[in-house]
Amino acid sequence: MEKAEDAEVNDTTFDKLMKPIESKVASIEASRTPHHREVLSFSAFVRLLVYYFMMPNGSGRQLLTDVLSAAPELGLEPVKRSTFFEAFNRFPVVWFQMLLENVLKVTRWPSIPEMDALGRLYCIDGSLFPAMTKMVWAEYKSKSQAIKLHLCFELNRMVAVEFLVDAGNSCERDALRQMLTAGVTYIADRGYVCFQLLADIIAAEAHFVIRMKSNLVYSMVETLPVELPEVVQHIFTQVSDQRICLTGAVNKPTYRLVCFAVGSESYL
Repeated sequence: MEKAEDAEVNDTTFDKLMKPIESKVASIEASRTPHHREVLSFSAFVRLLVYYFMMPNGSGRQLLTDVLSAAPELGLEPVKRSTFFEAFNRFPVVWFQMLLENVLKVTRWPSIPEMDALGRLYCIDGSLFPAMTKMVWAEYKSKSQAIKLHLCFELNRMVAVEFLVDAGNSCERDALRQMLTAGVTYIADRGYVCFQLLADIIAAEAHFVIRMKSNLVYSMVETLPVELPEVVQHIFTQVSDQRICLTGAVNKPTYRLVCFAVGSESYL
């Protein structure tokens, strides 16, 4: 009988890559009821996907060709092209979300002290991807369809932590509202400027760093001191730090406004 320590020694690098999701994949497999004509299991499909992202495969078709000559130790199951692509529709997206959540939970990531001092930092934005005309739910323009990926990217660990997929004309602000998490600082562009959204972020006990529009109406409450490290003083000029009141917003909230210039471009 093979000893546990021997099995560990015989693990391939690919097996080690699979370790963070191994138990969750097994749990999903145990809880689901396979189709009576199923050829490709969920665990085998996940293994193929991980191999795809780890190797320079240009496409799904190329992946299936490479699998035919892959080392047996990798445990990759050769499958027909139709079976492989049908699996994207057959297995629920939420299962893959569970795998991502598990990876983020169990994996130890390198720490960046400067980032950690600022807490969790999430960059958020929406990106458009063309869709087929028959995808009627993916509303975008009268003569074209598209989907929008709303993605939260964590700067501390340099990984995507949450996302939503919706129609091309879906609202980026509403997507952010659905993903708000207490304690997180959200970094976004001017497309997210909305007084009510700022209030919603504060109500969720989160924070924000959002570039504002140049026509922002406010009154200055207090000017704060600014000290820049010498190494960046040639990059950032005209730097100011103020507490301001948004006079046009409900309840006239007070926020902090940082203004600076980089070259000929001004930011606030």
